[in-house]
Amino acid sequence: MQFSASQIAPIISGVIEGDPAVLVSNFGKIESAQPGDLAFLANPKYESFAYTTKASILLVASDFTPKQPVSSTLIRVDDPYAALAQLMQLVEQQSAPRLQGISEKAEIAADVELGEEVYIAPFTVIEAGAKIARGCQIHPFAYIGRGVMLGEETIIYPHVTLYHGVQIGARCIIHAGAVLGADGFGFAPEAEGYRKIPQLGGVVVEDDVEIGANTCIDRAVMDSTIIRRGVKLDNLIQIAHNCQVGEHTVMASQVGLAGSSSIGSWCRFGGQVGIGGHITIGDKVEMGGQTGVIGNVPEGATLMGSPGMPLREAMRNFVIQPKLPDMYRRLQALEKELAALKEQLA
Repeated sequence: MQFSASQIAPIISGVIEGDPAVLVSNFGKIESAQPGDLAFLANPKYESFAYTTKASILLVASDFTPKQPVSSTLIRVDDPYAALAQLMQLVEQQSAPRLQGISEKAEIAADVELGEEVYIAPFTVIEAGAKIARGCQIHPFAYIGRGVMLGEETIIYPHVTLYHGVQIGARCIIHAGAVLGADGFGFAPEAEGYRKIPQLGGVVVEDDVEIGANTCIDRAVMDSTIIRRGVKLDNLIQIAHNCQVGEHTVMASQVGLAGSSSIGSWCRFGGQVGIGGHITIGDKVEMGGQTGVIGNVPEGATLMGSPGMPLREAMRNFVIQPKLPDMYRRLQALEKELAALKEQLA
């Protein structure tokens, strides 16, 4: 498929600067794009490539002021990265085949409710009482447990496991190997070992959530572990029992939430962030990679370090830490000199 700049600009509310008839048929990175590619400039670190790129069309911010001539046709938009995502989604929708049909090799209980235009791949298992809404896609080797509910247009990729009673909203994407509804980590210590605490609650995932590969979301002891609408979870994330994740929060790989932690809306967590149990995180909190949190965090905070601390304080600590061995040696030398002076004065 080919698109001209004049076709693309109205879709993303862009303003063309250059040849409106120039055609593109592919996406490319700004540093390696070729003629016929559409590239974008969102990070100022890559501005130098704007003057050397061979891309036919370059998405740039509305206020971008070139310091050198640019050979590409520019389309100015408010947010180049968001505009690129919008265009890529459009291309995906037009080029991806619409999967439909129910394989004879799928194991589906007699009382399962199946909506219209669903796709059930070979070797899937759907247990009794499950409800699969219109337009859902369930790929090979997925397991849909007893009483599971899937909202419209939700996609379940291969080897996903949904334990009994899990509820998934509309337009969700659950990537390969994810496990939702496994028992939370609950054991009561006794003299002879640990007694398992039954996990009798559920997992609720609201609309427009994406869950990465091999991510685990445990069922609650009581009530439900809840993932609110618009949340985006990367691969290899652990959400423990009775946690709540607020609307439109995003988490990078290997984030771990201990039990009964509550995360606000519009938060952003870098990789390997760890949240202690029974902790409340306010809305719009940002945490850098490997931040460790052991107490409640107010709305709007930005943290780094372990234990997590305000960003400026963390940066000062990072500067000082490499100097600590030398400072310790100097302190020891000063203590020896001080001790010698005391002996002389005694």
